[in-house]
Amino acid sequence: MSRLIFGGLVSLQIQFEHCPLCSSDGSLIGIADCTHHQLWHEPLPRSLEWMKCNACEHIYTRHYWSKEGLSEVFKNAHKNQLAGGDPDTNRTIWAPVVERAIKIIGGFKKIYSLKYSPTWLDIGCGSGGLIMTAADFGFDSIGLDGRLEAVNRILSLGFNARQVDFMDYPDDKSVDVISMMDVLEHIPYPTSAIEKARRIIRDDGLLIISLPDLTSSSWRIMDATRTNPYWMEIEHHHNFSRKRLTSLLEVCGFSIVGFSVPYRYKAQMELYAVKTNVF
Repeated sequence: MSRLIFGGLVSLQIQFEHCPLCSSDGSLIGIADCTHHQLWHEPLPRSLEWMKCNACEHIYTRHYWSKEGLSEVFKNAHKNQLAGGDPDTNRTIWAPVVERAIKIIGGFKKIYSLKYSPTWLDIGCGSGGLIMTAADFGFDSIGLDGRLEAVNRILSLGFNARQVDFMDYPDDKSVDVISMMDVLEHIPYPTSAIEKARRIIRDDGLLIISLPDLTSSSWRIMDATRTNPYWMEIEHHHNFSRKRLTSLLEVCGFSIVGFSVPYRYKAQMELYAVKTNVF
């Protein structure tokens, strides 16, 4: 898909030459109409082509957004991608995530006895609800997001956020917790993001990832009833299974230490992972 700008042709999409996880060839498994998606508008492509890797069986889109394409997508936003709503409802939603994280990295006694403020980096922070709740628990929290409007709203409320690509975040910034809540499926090459996370998480730190699970019961029911919204999700490049995500984390030097089924979006899974000693 391309568009004409000042007489020059600008491509909104780039094609994956191979599976973005294992570099094997893939096969087309379906085409979804995305014109009914809330964020769809001209000149975005009218459909998504979904591929299945012939080797690792990962499900991914044939194309991913170019810089120009992503800028076009980011012209609009879901209301839940921007700060707002009832703050106490947001705290209720996110508190269990922070509580699980604290328990895994040593408990409240350890966290509150540190000589420094533990740090929490939330990638794709959206509305900022998680960084605000993490701050309530004593974390020095910061959110990163690609949408300037989202970042500005968080900043206007007095919290820390930056419009920056996670891959450009400094490697010398050690953090205690990194969260990627419904983010990894947006990243064209997820392996690079997980490897980046491993470099900046402290040795006793934690990585939290949530995203839809295509092998979950709710996903299968949505497919059976033809009500699955994820096939037309224009911001997603991947549909992960729990098995494939777990395998990817292990290859990147993480060990799964926790699993949860949240209800922030449909068919979600939430994994908690720590760095392995040998990598």
